[in-house]
Amino acid sequence: MKKIVLVMCVIFMLVPAVWAGGKKESASSVKTVTIWDFKCGSGASKVAMEQIDALIEKNNPDIKINHVAQPDGDNYYQLVRAAVQAGEGPDIVMFHGGVQAYEFDDFTLPLDKYIASWRSEIAEDNWAFCSEGGDGSKPVHMVPLTTQGFGIYTNKALLKKAGIDPEKVPATAEEFIANCKALKAAGIAPIVGGFSGGPYTVDFLFRCFIANIYGDKVADLAKDVDFVGNAQFKEACEIMKELMSNYIDDEATSTVYFTDAGDNFAAGKGAMFIGLLSDVNNWKTFCDALGKDNVGYYPTVNFTNASNKNIQVLQPCGIGYSIMSWSKNPDAAAKVLQAYGSGEGPGIFMGVTGALGVNKKADINSLGYPIVGEILSRDSALDVTNILTNEDANSNFDRYCTEAFVTGEITIDEFITKCQSMLVNARQAR
Repeated sequence: MKKIVLVMCVIFMLVPAVWAGGKKESASSVKTVTIWDFKCGSGASKVAMEQIDALIEKNNPDIKINHVAQPDGDNYYQLVRAAVQAGEGPDIVMFHGGVQAYEFDDFTLPLDKYIASWRSEIAEDNWAFCSEGGDGSKPVHMVPLTTQGFGIYTNKALLKKAGIDPEKVPATAEEFIANCKALKAAGIAPIVGGFSGGPYTVDFLFRCFIANIYGDKVADLAKDVDFVGNAQFKEACEIMKELMSNYIDDEATSTVYFTDAGDNFAAGKGAMFIGLLSDVNNWKTFCDALGKDNVGYYPTVNFTNASNKNIQVLQPCGIGYSIMSWSKNPDAAAKVLQAYGSGEGPGIFMGVTGALGVNKKADINSLGYPIVGEILSRDSALDVTNILTNEDANSNFDRYCTEAFVTGEITIDEFITKCQSMLVNARQAR
């Protein structure tokens, strides 16, 4: 009897082990793909990514996604650098397009073989920007999720109230200033801004100016084209000074751009807003608040004797995903990238977040926002920050903008000199 009890005990002890072993064996066939990004923590991006992740797991039962939210900003890239130093971390990492991604080219996988079947759905200019060092002749290292840029959103009802044709884009800088004067005379804040925490209103508008002034020669600013001696660049500085001194709303100095300034525009507190095309404070936010047919768009401000007109600033990739070289599941990770870059993914992300996608097959008309087609149909030029180092493009340029146009600590000529020094430093760093 004792022997029987002992045998039964052994059997009962073994059964869970067998079950656990069987479960473990089953689980081992499921590959977990870990993603780090700075968009999935909250808001519309979180909602969109949860939907896309669920779709991926439904279509690929052998894939489990572990989507980890990380903080945006410099801390994020410090985390990625720490992972690189350790030689281990997530399978997929989100990067901003341009120099911030190129820094990690040695630690991300070439993707050409993975994207071959659907590469044609995204323009080669976008792929080139996401290639090693931004060189289209080299392997692709990132799948672009969005295009990014800046423009001037308008509240058509307020323009009309001030006697301004809401459907007409100002043909000259003088006409743009005249509209600002008419709005102010009508008791309407011409431009809603935000300077607290960073001069984003100035920064973004200046990048619009630069794209329109230099056009297809923006990339040459990294080589031999200058700010100093360009009459249109100086005119842009003078116009910026006038706009920020006379036509920005009274609360701008104490208002945080992200996202309080956008909330003010969405609440009808001013006629124009310099905003992102593919992030918070974008076309979807404002159309949902003010009406899809009540939000207009100016791509930039045109300058005297300019060779370009209505050229908008547009980055070939705002954000994208790369596979890290240490990933143990690169094939599974590649399926995740394809789901975000092709098929239903781009439409979900654009429709939920207001981001502008880069996949040519995405049905923008079904979104029901006329402004999207208007933005995407505009001629565009590269964002100047894409050809400068991160420090120059963000820290220094923002500081110069604050000193020149927000606080008035330096003159326009001093601002131009500092910007030229920024170019020279960027050239030497390349």
